[in-house]
Amino acid sequence: MKTIPAEKLKEYCFRILKAEGVEDSCARDVSDMMLDADLTGVSTHGVSRLSIYVERVRAGVVSRERNVRITQESAATLVIDAGNTFGAAGAKFAMEACIRKAKESGCCFATVHNSNHFGTAAFYSKMAAKEDMIGFICTNVTGKIAPYGSKTAYLGTNPFSIAAPSEGDPFLLDMTPTVVALGKLITAQKLGQSIPLGWALDEEGNPTTDPAAGRRGSLVPIGGAKGSGIAMAIDILAGIMSGAGYGRYLHDLYSMDAPQGLGHFLGVIDISRFIDLTVFKQMVSQYMHEIRNLDKANGFNEIRIPGERGFAELQKNLKEGITIPEPVYEELAELGRQNGLSL
Repeated sequence: MKTIPAEKLKEYCFRILKAEGVEDSCARDVSDMMLDADLTGVSTHGVSRLSIYVERVRAGVVSRERNVRITQESAATLVIDAGNTFGAAGAKFAMEACIRKAKESGCCFATVHNSNHFGTAAFYSKMAAKEDMIGFICTNVTGKIAPYGSKTAYLGTNPFSIAAPSEGDPFLLDMTPTVVALGKLITAQKLGQSIPLGWALDEEGNPTTDPAAGRRGSLVPIGGAKGSGIAMAIDILAGIMSGAGYGRYLHDLYSMDAPQGLGHFLGVIDISRFIDLTVFKQMVSQYMHEIRNLDKANGFNEIRIPGERGFAELQKNLKEGITIPEPVYEELAELGRQNGLSL
């Protein structure tokens, strides 16, 4: 394991992307997103993804330019073409535009198409919470979930996030409709580790502890049919309504034959149009405080609020640095050597 100061690691990733010909603003958006993931303990979507992003750039299936544009607009809606740039650049552009319009109209919702993997959904919903608004975002991805009752992977892991401000850290939910995110399997495979039973199924629909078999097969949805239903709902919002497509019509992050063609759906709500903002933040804070202080069930020492663990990790990692597994460190170091940079 290697520990690296957060700012040093972020700048290193930015310089690698720049050396690969990625436009400054795109490189910065991607670096910011990856470091936010690592800082908040979501290492599956952090700098461990840099190598695949670079591979896709070299393969010519992701645009190096931040050529994102609004193609249709009303007082409270946006249709955005991401121009096949990095998902982080497209989603950040869309969230910034929604925030601006929500300040004028009270709310704004947007679809994004022609996009790519955007990392952690929480990175974008938090942007709205920082502006004292409620933020929501979801994305579809290639089929990695077998719908309930099937053994064929068809639905995407389709993450979503919602953030709401409080007097302190915001309420922050970021989840996939699966028992674990696909990134957990990818990381386990990189580290040569097995996975717990109940995370994934092999190609025959049997439970497996082999992350490679799980990646070839499917992830297990949460709550059976309920997880499948959530994944389908997000496909409709982020895929069909955006015109991006769904399931078998999207392309995998780890396949270099074509752009991913992913879709996102996001929205921002100006809380002050519904309730006094100070009252809202006080009530959210009180709500979370009351839940934290409920009687603990046997075997539990604390009750966590969604997002709480990540904010604690953030403070720790800003102070102590980000710890990276040796295989990921070697990947990063090799990318640096290829571009005349050192970590």
